[in-house]
Amino acid sequence: MGISAARAALWTSLVIGGLWAQDLSTPRSVEIAGLRVEGTQYLDPQAVLIASGLYLSQKIRVPGDDLALAVQKLWRQGIFGDVQILADSLTESKVWLVIRVEERPRLSRYTFRGVSKTQSKELSEKVGLVRGTIFTETQRLNAQRIIRNYFQSKGYYEVQVSTQVEPDTGANSVKVLFLVKRGPRVKIDRIELIGLQANSPTWAKRKFKETKERRLYRFWKRSKFERNEFEKDQERLITALRNRGYRDAQVLKDSVWLVSPRRLRVQLQLYEGRRYYFREIHWEGNSIHDAATLTRILGIKRGDVYNPSLLERRLQMDPNGNDVASLYLDDGYLFFRAEPIERIVGEDSVDVTIRLFEGPQATNRRIIIEGNDRTRDRVILREIRTLPGDKFSRSALIRSQRELLALGYFDQEKTQIIPLPEPAEGVVDLKYAMEERPSDQVFLQGGWGGRIRDAYGNPIGGGLILTAGLRFNNFSFSRLTNKRAWRPLPTGDGQQLGLQIQLNGRGFQNYAINFLDPWFGGKKPNSFGVSAYYSVQRALFSDYYLSILGISVDLGRRLRFPDDFFRSYTTLSYRYYTAKNAFTLLGDRGSAFVNIFSLRQAIERTSIDAPIYPRSGSSVTLSVEVTPPWSYLLQQDYRVERDALRLLEFHKWRMDAQFYLRVVGNMVLAPRFRIGLLGRYNPAVPFSPFERFFLGGDGIQGFNIDGREIIALRGYASPFIGPANGSLAFSKFTIELRQAISLNPAATLWVHAFTEGGNAWGSLKAFNPLQLKRSFGVGVRIFLPMFGLLGVDYGYGIDDARDPNGLPLGGSRFHFMIGQQL
Repeated sequence: MGISAARAALWTSLVIGGLWAQDLSTPRSVEIAGLRVEGTQYLDPQAVLIASGLYLSQKIRVPGDDLALAVQKLWRQGIFGDVQILADSLTESKVWLVIRVEERPRLSRYTFRGVSKTQSKELSEKVGLVRGTIFTETQRLNAQRIIRNYFQSKGYYEVQVSTQVEPDTGANSVKVLFLVKRGPRVKIDRIELIGLQANSPTWAKRKFKETKERRLYRFWKRSKFERNEFEKDQERLITALRNRGYRDAQVLKDSVWLVSPRRLRVQLQLYEGRRYYFREIHWEGNSIHDAATLTRILGIKRGDVYNPSLLERRLQMDPNGNDVASLYLDDGYLFFRAEPIERIVGEDSVDVTIRLFEGPQATNRRIIIEGNDRTRDRVILREIRTLPGDKFSRSALIRSQRELLALGYFDQEKTQIIPLPEPAEGVVDLKYAMEERPSDQVFLQGGWGGRIRDAYGNPIGGGLILTAGLRFNNFSFSRLTNKRAWRPLPTGDGQQLGLQIQLNGRGFQNYAINFLDPWFGGKKPNSFGVSAYYSVQRALFSDYYLSILGISVDLGRRLRFPDDFFRSYTTLSYRYYTAKNAFTLLGDRGSAFVNIFSLRQAIERTSIDAPIYPRSGSSVTLSVEVTPPWSYLLQQDYRVERDALRLLEFHKWRMDAQFYLRVVGNMVLAPRFRIGLLGRYNPAVPFSPFERFFLGGDGIQGFNIDGREIIALRGYASPFIGPANGSLAFSKFTIELRQAISLNPAATLWVHAFTEGGNAWGSLKAFNPLQLKRSFGVGVRIFLPMFGLLGVDYGYGIDDARDPNGLPLGGSRFHFMIGQQL
């Protein structure tokens, strides 16, 4: 019983005893004949009666604990300043009771003094006080604690918070003023670590994530002291020491004091202890796999430094599946458990006995899908690898999650696969809990383009450049006739539809449309796509003219060899060019009509874990695009001066390989290699003036009408490295170190540092993939679902590179990008 309740019970007994002492010489049972509530202003009296637990015709003992218990229940509500239970009348067998309460005041308003407007808004959200509700002492103390922690987290270690509570104009209401005296901002002058012998203090301090000494060079993080974070940092340090073999490491004492009004000293006394080593590892309870197999997978040998985190990871926490648990979980043993038991042997050795509970194999029973508001169930079901009736497999779960995230429809941080096991039946239900994110994109750009030039720098006009585009990544062609599905377009089948238009008056016009169904027919992962586009570029004051009409059909399928991460893409395309005074490579002829029939075959292997910010996996693509060798097929009917452009022939080879390696947390190392070659069949036929490579600048395609492929090289400006009319070969190497700032699907943000090198050659004989123009720099990226990837980079070109006019291209450069990867 609480103190207040006990006092109320005692007071109640005294009242009853004072009035009817002659009737209460011995406790007896009486019936409550009357029950009423006094003192309520805003509360419903009936609610008070219910909270007390008393009711008419109830039998209670007088004197006894029944009334004391009722008072205690009312006090627990936290909404009364005083509670009394009085007896109006008492007979031999009945009692009439009055519950008299005093309501606590209600909060009419609260303000902060000594803080800025921004801080006041943030504090209002944190304290969680609601106007019109009852204001209690607990709420006051909790609000002061929250305000104090808020300012201490900003470095105001000696902040003082007080409260003024005054009656307000409303009935039984109060206004609250929180007075904040921040004091000076305090920084940690020094962190002293006492007791370390084999480990250096510098190494130990690096294990502190939030508690840092003041350093001028650490501009990105304040040196502030926060008690909760300091305790977490102590746990990190002890964990790191134990993972180094110091099994007995512990914190003995911590001290914090001010050495000046703005400087703080932190001292930590540690017990390091001796270093331990693994000795014998024994297995118990294993019947499926022998001890030798389990020890090999565990990978811990006699004499290895004791490391509990490594032991746990090798047993059942390896994200790559290289642990003992994966051996069982991938074979259906969902109920598998491993319990390591340690025993100290001698002065510095640890024997580990690992007790296994293998359990029965589990079978997938049901697949439950939640959170797909727009995407149809069948689009999700066709990507998962955990089918009903199959044995449970953790690797299948991980692969299913990878495939779902690759669609780009779901938030990678909130997509979960939750097993719901039924051990008694030996089955498991798998719940796929997802949260959809916007996947469609809108492209809207406009600006004054100045003077527009042709592919080789000749001025051909200028004016306002307008670009508009729509990309629907979860389109549904089958629901076009369903009026209810138009929100604003039918979605849910995982198909892609793109529309784009780019205008510059009469100077340049481009129209494009494309459609892709990744599961054409709905039964197998075979994709079908079709696209068409038309572009025209003309001079305003000359007879320059270039137009292209192109169509293509794409077929793709998932391969099973060497593994099912491989995909094959086959594209058949036709492009028709009409050119007049457009290319220096046209020679003496002023005009030409060019036909390009090509077949492109690509093999791709993609195993990245997420489409926006990958943290593991790789993406490798090898492709070749070929045209018919007209000069050999037509032989005597083929005339170079007539047919070299009319029936264009070439073969084009491309390789693009990118890898993602998690360094720590959300920091990722991303190396990338690209190479391209454009060749010819017949030495007597000139190289194609179309489909060439242009290296340098930010990679923005601009007026790309001759099939050119523009490859960015940060730190170097446009015009491009290599011949002015394009290169026949290029190579590029890139290494990026990325750090995620926010993985929120509404705005995914990361920063990176990079170093890269590349070069382009106008002759295949001169091709040397290691002869590079190098650069380095930093940048930032943000992915907005409606606009795609946006970013800015600062790059510095190290090597000498010049344009055809001899002007330098390297040096200090800023690069802006919209919608494309550099």
